[in-house]
Amino acid sequence: MNAADTGAPVAIDGPRTATDGTVQVVLVDDHALVREGLRSVLGHFDDIQIVDEADNADAAVKAATAHQPDVVVLDLQLHDQDGVQVIRALAARGLAVKVLVLSVHDEPERVRDVLRAGARGYLLKTVRPNELAAGIRSVAAGRWAIGEDFVGMLVDAFIGAIPLGVPAVTPRESEVLALLAEGLANRAVAQRLGISTRTAQKHVENLFKKFNVHGRSALVNVAGRAGLLPSPVDTNGSNDSETSE
Repeated sequence: MNAADTGAPVAIDGPRTATDGTVQVVLVDDHALVREGLRSVLGHFDDIQIVDEADNADAAVKAATAHQPDVVVLDLQLHDQDGVQVIRALAARGLAVKVLVLSVHDEPERVRDVLRAGARGYLLKTVRPNELAAGIRSVAAGRWAIGEDFVGMLVDAFIGAIPLGVPAVTPRESEVLALLAEGLANRAVAQRLGISTRTAQKHVENLFKKFNVHGRSALVNVAGRAGLLPSPVDTNGSNDSETSE
């Protein structure tokens, strides 16, 4: 029985220390099936040892305090608390553990918040087993472990190419944005791209949600300021309806 089963970490006589180079890990995820899968996958790597598991924020902090592992592999969205709060709680206790977030969330804002809170790594749950193991080793050694999906975004933000937190858009959404900037309605966008009007409308709706706007002019303006359009555009002629045909 482990912390995930009882809500508390396994009782041991102080934190364990590995002297053979083994990286000790605490797994934190509120889905037992995910934890079981991670334990099975990481069990194939002789230099990685799972010392405990937790399924909620409180158990995670207790497990990290008791074991003081090299790395806490943390799900970002626990049922009782956000993973960012767990990272801050570990830091507030002065624990020397490093955190690697393993999540399904790929929003740049979430990556930013996690890294600002003190995590050393952020990987998506779609990573291959060897990539996860490499990420754990990197974080344990004090290096960063950032998924390839986010490296470009972070570099662009660092050099000032785009503000950190600008919503990521797909190539198709970029095409839709450019056509909206020309003032085209959904039917015309669909004709230019060779897609159905309904599909074009869906792209526009998704862009509204991503940029948190409610009109086409506002969308074009925000995208232009974020550097997602080739040049500043005049939106006075744009149709400002939500999903104009």
